Amino acid sequence: MSENFVLLHIGDAVPSQSLPAPAGQSDLDVFRSTLDEAFGTLADVLTAGDAGSLTEVLAGIERCRAALTGDVAAEFVVPIARACFDSTKSVAAHTRNKTAERRTQIAELVAMVRETVHTIAGDQTNIQETLAGSAERLERIAHADDLHLIQVKLRQEVARLTRITMERRAAWEKTVKDFGTRLANLETQLDRTRREAATDPLTNVPNRRSFEATCREWMAPNRPGFVMAMVDVDDFKKINDRYGHGIGDRVLVLVAETLARSLRAEDVVARIGGDEFAVLASSLTLTQAEGRFAAIGRAVQEACKPLVEDARGPSISIGLAECSAGDTLRSLQQRADAALYQAKRSGKGRLATKAVPLIRDLLKER
Repeated sequence: MSENFVLLHIGDAVPSQSLPAPAGQSDLDVFRSTLDEAFGTLADVLTAGDAGSLTEVLAGIERCRAALTGDVAAEFVVPIARACFDSTKSVAAHTRNKTAERRTQIAELVAMVRETVHTIAGDQTNIQETLAGSAERLERIAHADDLHLIQVKLRQEVARLTRITMERRAAWEKTVKDFGTRLANLETQLDRTRREAATDPLTNVPNRRSFEATCREWMAPNRPGFVMAMVDVDDFKKINDRYGHGIGDRVLVLVAETLARSLRAEDVVARIGGDEFAVLASSLTLTQAEGRFAAIGRAVQEACKPLVEDARGPSISIGLAECSAGDTLRSLQQRADAALYQAKRSGKGRLATKAVPLIRDLLKER
């Protein structure tokens, strides 16, 4: 083990299962062809302009690539690739629908403003016409010789102008009220769309895009130090295969809920893809985070235990890295990912930490 890693035991280790021999070249060609189709559909999704929807697809493609380079037979590889392609198409359709919804909302806003402008312009024209008519009548009154007739006509004209003014005022108040109501409704829809774009729909925690935006904010100068944790559910595919995707989804929800419940309000828990979560824990050193996250690992295993027949419950592996001077989002994620990989490779159900890098290493990356 590298001296840069510190490994802690969270729960019982899960033995790895040996995989079949490598597939033949023709079978791998089938896999590559399928993966190329997935990348083609991904390009369509990127063109649609909603990269936040790609989390699941990118995770699936990474699993495909890992399977391709590993010792996995074609009968295992090809279904993974097909599933990746199917999820890609699904995400592409979802993204296109979301784009259409946004365009509809923008069109509604534009139509509402245009309608209001027309209403204002129409009222302005009506007022001008009313004033012009009133001026003509006053001019005729001014040339009359009968004082009593002048008084009667003036009273009538004043009453007419008063009535028109009140009607216009009522119409304006209704227009302003209607505009305010429609604008408030549209703002509510836009807020809901923004929340949906930043939230994972299954676990109701932030998604990858929201997580990375928050992490960049936390890296700003004069901000407190923090630790990034990468969390992965061990052998999640086996859970889905044995108990069904409904139980698998419930495991993910419980993991998210337990992580959020075990951390402070200012900390951030996000689902960044598949069975992988990420956490930002503020004002913690790496040493302080070790004990806290080891306890969280045990809490997750205990919370998920009733869902499976295994008395130990599903375990999680955790990789920790502390943000240091010179870090970027990429460098910090790489260290946390490396620690997670070390925890997985060391038996799963474990926690590993990656030491703070030297400044020269960060400069070299840049």
